[in-house]
Amino acid sequence: MIRFIRRQRVAVAAIGVLVIGALSAAPAAAQGGDEVFISGSSTVEPITSLNAEIFAEDNPDASIRVDGPGTGDGFQLFCEDETDASDASREIKTEEADACSAAGIDYTELKVGIDGLTVVANTSSDIKCLSFNDLYAMFGPESGSGETDLAEASALAEELGGSRAPTSGTVEKFTPGPESGTYDSFIEITYEGTLEDRLAAGDIPADRTGTNDDGEPEVTEPLVAAGTFPNDNDIVKRVEDTNNGIGFFGFAYYQENKGDLKLVAIENPDTGKCVKPSSKTIRSGAYPIARPLFVYPNNAKLGSNATFKDFMDYYMTKKVLTDNVTEAGYVPLSSSEISDTIDTYKSISS
Repeated sequence: MIRFIRRQRVAVAAIGVLVIGALSAAPAAAQGGDEVFISGSSTVEPITSLNAEIFAEDNPDASIRVDGPGTGDGFQLFCEDETDASDASREIKTEEADACSAAGIDYTELKVGIDGLTVVANTSSDIKCLSFNDLYAMFGPESGSGETDLAEASALAEELGGSRAPTSGTVEKFTPGPESGTYDSFIEITYEGTLEDRLAAGDIPADRTGTNDDGEPEVTEPLVAAGTFPNDNDIVKRVEDTNNGIGFFGFAYYQENKGDLKLVAIENPDTGKCVKPSSKTIRSGAYPIARPLFVYPNNAKLGSNATFKDFMDYYMTKKVLTDNVTEAGYVPLSSSEISDTIDTYKSISS
């Protein structure tokens, strides 16, 4: 069951691949210069796929493939020179940048929109609002198994400073996996500090801790779920079909499926108010789990692949970064941020 993209004129496979034109199965980087392959974040995929579809309407000979296995998997392909650009729902990590550098891949970070990480539950759920403490207690390494007891979770959240969760019942969790930038962002924004404090205090279960390459303690399983999925449509399906299901993903996927899911508000730790994600609350910062979205083009391929250059020229315009980002279900950058993105792109493409 696929519920994306809004402009559904092109067939989309279950793994989130959009094919335009006469593209064959091999990666575009290994083929002729008129074919383009963009991979990475399943969150950013709807924006780039929509742009590719519209671009192809005026450029019917263009062959553009866009897929969304996850930000981490996308950067791996990108730094192995198998893609022309990488969609990302977080900034590139140091080890990924080092891999690109070692392979001679020169890239530029382009901010393209804003997302509100959205927590959803099955429509039968009693959950209305959750604090960051609740999110740690439900999803973190102290949450037991893939199904969390809410009495235990709310007690732990109260110990940490406050809970808004129900005190009875269970939740079964379906989330992105470690290959996803959404997974990283969720932990970083909502409970990374709590995770570090609990690790230092020795409160994390021993089977979910270890040591890093420097011999320092680390949490090896910072998020516990009943199932993790690289494609957000799979999370939608699991939460929808599980009476006590709960999960999270990008705002656009809620927008596309809001009739089948219950939106969960998140307590803003600065104001103490429960806030639901919307274009207004995400843009203003009132919704506390917002994050920027990026595209990373391979700079050299802008000069060697005419179709890629033309596509990125189309992508990096004010109209596209406003209207198409909105149509894809996300929040456009401010006018000044859009201008900064376009200026940055022009500095590498002119």
